[in-house]
Amino acid sequence: MALLEGQSVIITGAARGMGEATARRAVAEGAAVVLVDLDPAVTGLAAELGGESVVGSVADPDCAERAVAAAAGVTGLVNVAGVFRLGDVVTASDTDWDELLAINLTAPRIWARAVIPAMIARGGGAIVNFASLAGTRARPNCVAYTTAKTGLLGLTRSIAIDYGPQGIRANSISPGTIDSPMLRGSEAAGGTTRAEHIALNYLPRLGTPGEVAGCCCFLLSPDAGFVNGADFMIDGGRTAGT
Repeated sequence: MALLEGQSVIITGAARGMGEATARRAVAEGAAVVLVDLDPAVTGLAAELGGESVVGSVADPDCAERAVAAAAGVTGLVNVAGVFRLGDVVTASDTDWDELLAINLTAPRIWARAVIPAMIARGGGAIVNFASLAGTRARPNCVAYTTAKTGLLGLTRSIAIDYGPQGIRANSISPGTIDSPMLRGSEAAGGTTRAEHIALNYLPRLGTPGEVAGCCCFLLSPDAGFVNGADFMIDGGRTAGT
C-alpha cells in the first residue's frame, strides 16, 4: 500500500519549489490533494495531478475555509507557503515585517485552526509546518524572517501538545539550503550566494525539493505515528557542526 493511501492533504504554497515537489510526492504516495497558492498556475498543477485547487492568499481565513471544504475530509495539512525579505531591526520596513509575520507565522495558525475540527471529526490527522534553520539559529540581516520562523516552531509544539490527545500530530521541517525559488530570490536580492551556501554544508551541495518532500510525506504517514512536536533539519549536516 502507498504511504499516504486514503489520505486527503492540503498543501499551501504548492505552485512551485518545495510545495510543488510535496504535492507530486503526496499524489505518488496515494493521497488526494488540495493545492493552494496565490499564483493561478496552481490550478494547472492540480488538474495535472487530479486534485483540487484554491487560488488566494494564505493569510485569508476564507481561503483556508474553501480549501477545507474542497478536501472533503482532510487528514493532512502542509504549510509550505512563505516569503523572505532582507533587513535588520532598524532597516526592515514595517510593511516587510507585517507581511513576513502574516505569511510565515499567522497564516499557519489560520490554517491549523481551519483543519483541526475536521481532523478531530475523522479521528486525527497530521500537520507539517515548513520552518527554517533561521528558527533556531539567527541569520544576519533577516530579522523578520528569523522572528517568524522562530515563532512557527513554538506554534508547532503548542499544537502538538494541545491536540495530541485528540489524535493530531504536528511537526515541522527546517530546510537548509534547498535549490528553490526562494533561495534564488534571496541571492538575487543580495543575500548569501549559492557557492557560499554550498561551502557551509557538510554534504557539499544544495538540497533538492524532492528530498524535502520525502521527509514531509513520511511525517504525514502512519509510519510517523508516534512522531509529534519534532523539528526535522534537512540541511546536509550544516547545523551538526559549529
